[in-house]
Formats: sequence, structure tokens, C-alpha cells
Amino acid sequence: MFKIRSEADKWKYVVGITGMAVCLSVLLTWLLLGDGLSTDMLRASILGPLLIAPPACLMSANRSLEIHQLNKQLEHLLAHDQMTNLLSRSHFMRQMHEMQGDFRGSFLMLDIDLFKQVNDTYGHLVGDEVIRRVAGVIEEHVKQDGLAARYGGEEFVVCLPQKDLDDAMRRAEEIRQAVERQTVKVLDKELNCTISIGLGYADGRNPLEDVLRRADEALYLAKRQGRNRVGAPVSMAS
Repeated sequence: MFKIRSEADKWKYVVGITGMAVCLSVLLTWLLLGDGLSTDMLRASILGPLLIAPPACLMSANRSLEIHQLNKQLEHLLAHDQMTNLLSRSHFMRQMHEMQGDFRGSFLMLDIDLFKQVNDTYGHLVGDEVIRRVAGVIEEHVKQDGLAARYGGEEFVVCLPQKDLDDAMRRAEEIRQAVERQTVKVLDKELNCTISIGLGYADGRNPLEDVLRRADEALYLAKRQGRNRVGAPVSMAS
């Protein structure tokens, strides 16, 4: 059975089905006519499928490819947050559950500081743009070796497989500094924002939900300590 997933698959399908149609036509013509098979009849048995099969196959292949592309778009929509194009929280958590067991790596919980003030002062459209800008910074810094998701509202989560806390701390600091340098133009002003980040580490022994909870606690400890900073896991904080 042909699976049409690309333009190359489409043309392979057209050529393959057309070839099969020609062979079947010639075979049936020979079986029906036997020794009476003439050159003209052979030519007709070949020409007929060549005229009919390609456009019919092409129409069918185009429809199959269109359905495949629509399904891929639907899968993307279901797996990603529509505002930021990061993973959705539900898809991120499903992936985390699939990685349970021996998984080791670091997690970052990130939250935009004083975001309610941004919405109250400049409006939700500006707030949405701030969320998108921060999401873009996070994605740029983790797309090569990690996963990033919008966890809810102005909060994000990052998974860094096989990265220890030292690596995670460096990555978190890079993200924090990059966000701090970002600006959003509002009328004649440049709006700056900052984020606070909490760290958690999965050593393969504790449920990932517990690791995320500790990272979330570290995040809010960082906020209480002044915001715009990276907080170590609560169990390690002094």
C-alpha cells in the first residue's frame, strides 16, 4: 500500500499505479485474444491506461497528500501553544511521562516578573507581545538540546535532558540576561521586562511531578528574593 507523505511519494504513486495498469491491461488483452493479439491491439492496450491512469492517479495522490498535510497541521496545533508556538503544557507533560524511569536531566521553571502590571498599564495586546518575545528567547536557547513549553499564562517550563544543575544554571542565566536585553516598543517608549527562573533536577529516583514542583518552589523563592534571578532547587538553597 502506497503512503503518500511528500511530493516524491506522490509521483512514485502515479508512476507505480500507471505501470501496474499498463501491465494488467496487456495481460488481460493477451488472455482474451491469445494468438489473435495484433500490434494494434497491443498498442491500444498500452495507450488506454497511459491516457487514463496518470490523471486519475494524480488526482487521488494530490488528495491523499493534502489529507496528510492537514493531519500534520492538526497534530502541530494540538501539540503547540498557539500564541508562542512552544509546546503546549499537556503535550509537554505527556512527553515527560514517556521519559519517566531512568530519565536524568534538569528542569527550568520561568515566569515573567510583574506581568500583571504590564497588562494593567499597557493592555493585553502588549502583554501578549511580551509573552511572545520571552517565548522566542527561550526557544532560541533550548531548541538544539531541550524542550520548551508554555506552562500557563506568563509561565514557561524547559527540560534539558542529560544536563546537570551546573549546566542548567548557566543556561538559565543566559536566558535571563537575554530576556533582560529584550525591549517591546509601546507608542514612543521601550518596555523592558525580566524573568525569574527556578531549577530542578531529575536523578531517576523521584517522580518528575516532584521535580517540577521543586523547580516551581525555587522560582517563587527567586521572586521573593527580588526577582530577575535564577533560583537553585529549594533543597539546595541556603
